Amino acid sequence: EDARLLRRGAAKDPAACLRGLEEQARLVGQAAARMAAMVQNLLDANRIERGEMKLNLAPTELGPVVLAVVEAHCGRAAAKQQSIHLENETAPVTVLVDPNVMVQVLENLVSNAVKYSPPGKKIDVRLRNLPEGVRCEVQDEGPGLSGEDQKKLFGKFARLSAKPTGGEQGTGLGLSIVKRMVEAMNGRVWCESQP
Repeated sequence: EDARLLRRGAAKDPAACLRGLEEQARLVGQAAARMAAMVQNLLDANRIERGEMKLNLAPTELGPVVLAVVEAHCGRAAAKQQSIHLENETAPVTVLVDPNVMVQVLENLVSNAVKYSPPGKKIDVRLRNLPEGVRCEVQDEGPGLSGEDQKKLFGKFARLSAKPTGGEQGTGLGLSIVKRMVEAMNGRVWCESQP
């Protein structure tokens, strides 16, 4: 049906038809990206459950990794009139992690902050070198989580009361995968929240 409308529109207004095609291509691209992310999450969950997740732990400077993840999500945040603020340590913060897995963990956390924060809100990402270890925090101004939701937060296929604020979708696997990945790198992940 859309194709027929575009063909008829092309005869009347080629420029409008081109804009329509560009919009269709954008929507198809977004749907393909969502599907690819879903498939990747399912593959990751499967690999973790079978004990096949291979880590290449190496001393990694986290500052540039965190900066790259924040920069990658600024466009999505800006589209929702959100702002992301980064507090990065000035001195190098080196940890023993798999850099690719660490990027995946941070992308999931920052992506969730954008997904669940209402328009116009602020997201803070902090990298801190503390006496007890390195801590990376992602804080948003979303609706918060009840104690019941926090118990389910890192579970597989978790569905919580908080809903995405821009119509985004997810598999309910992201934070389950994050928890397993972080623990496999000898780290710890948790949530501090209240409604």
